Amino acid sequence: MTGEEIQKTIEQMLAVQKELQESQIRLKDQQERERETISILVEEIFKLVALNNQHENRINQLIGYSITEESDRLTLMERLMRVEQRLEQLENQQNEN
Repeated sequence: MTGEEIQKTIEQMLAVQKELQESQIRLKDQQERERETISILVEEIFKLVALNNQHENRINQLIGYSITEESDRLTLMERLMRVEQRLEQLENQQNEN
């Protein structure tokens, strides 16, 4: 093998090594982006689980209100508040006249 052939082989080996290094760098960058994406997804999943738990608690409360007829009492209280507001409006109108 001549010196020129050896030089050419070394250059080819260096080119292959450079390609491998660049490929590894691209792979590492891609892995980092994927880790960041996974981290964001995990955070969003935890938020969704928390929201699901809140909704489940509200549903349980509503079921409890329904079972204890608390919802009827709330409706009656709302009606009573509306009647009181209407009375106040009528009294205010009467006082103005």
